[in-house]
Amino acid sequence: MKIVTIFNYEDPRLFLLDFLENRQKKDSKYSVRKWSKEMGLKSHSLLVMLLQGKRKIKTQHCEFLNKGLNFTKLEKDYFQTLIQYQNSKNHEEKKLISSFLNDMNPGHEFKSKEVSEFIAISNWIYMAILAMTELKNFKGTEDEIYSLLDGKVNKSEIRSAIVRLLDLELLKWNSQNKLVATYNQITTKDDVKNEGAKEYHRQVLDLAKDAIDEQSLNEYEFQSFTMAIPKEKISLAKEMIRKFRSKLSKAVSSNGDNVYQTSIQFFQLTKSPKNSYFEDKDVVRDTSNNKQGEKYAN
Repeated sequence: MKIVTIFNYEDPRLFLLDFLENRQKKDSKYSVRKWSKEMGLKSHSLLVMLLQGKRKIKTQHCEFLNKGLNFTKLEKDYFQTLIQYQNSKNHEEKKLISSFLNDMNPGHEFKSKEVSEFIAISNWIYMAILAMTELKNFKGTEDEIYSLLDGKVNKSEIRSAIVRLLDLELLKWNSQNKLVATYNQITTKDDVKNEGAKEYHRQVLDLAKDAIDEQSLNEYEFQSFTMAIPKEKISLAKEMIRKFRSKLSKAVSSNGDNVYQTSIQFFQLTKSPKNSYFEDKDVVRDTSNNKQGEKYAN
């Protein structure tokens, strides 16, 4: 579960969405309606419009929003200043309020775009929504996405994902009011240490384990094989995998009936020979009849 602190945001609406998402992960029955009651609101409709971006968040809204956020005094002040920053009318005003925020922020850890990019990379939901834009007759409504994901995530998570993808300009609404992707492919730099990408791969592996138990054989294709290769051919293997990924995407992707997840894992299975059992002088290995080959498990 990601840590949600107001000091990591430059967009108050994204903070509210993430705050709600975290509450719902702790309590699956927690709702916008319940949250609005904690704020002292007679109806939850205003809060829904603020979360959806249909109403602009203004400083006067802090009076009830703060009641549902359990803020410290500093966090309340920062949140209100953040709203003023978002509603700034010109560059000079934005620059001035930004200096106030920097003085108030105890850590200066992130900017909102960095937070958004990290979350988008680290959560499989975002990539799934981007892929859905290539489904036949896809509109992009929360209910539609919720149905397609078969309840694997709640609507608050979907709403948050859509808002963040729009904010990052990875999604947009077209003239037919349909949600479309702005890029054909989203990827991280190869071999760059990225904690967000690591978390994404962990989640995908969990989804794959569920698919083995829940889906029929004609809905998935799992292949696994083990082979011994020299170190100098590791880079060649990785390059061939990347080329295959690109060719597969170009050959079968677009105008789809369903979204499929494709994952290829290539990793070291055995410990490096240094200081291993095989370097013991008392051990004799007969490799004269050893044949290069692969062990397959379908």
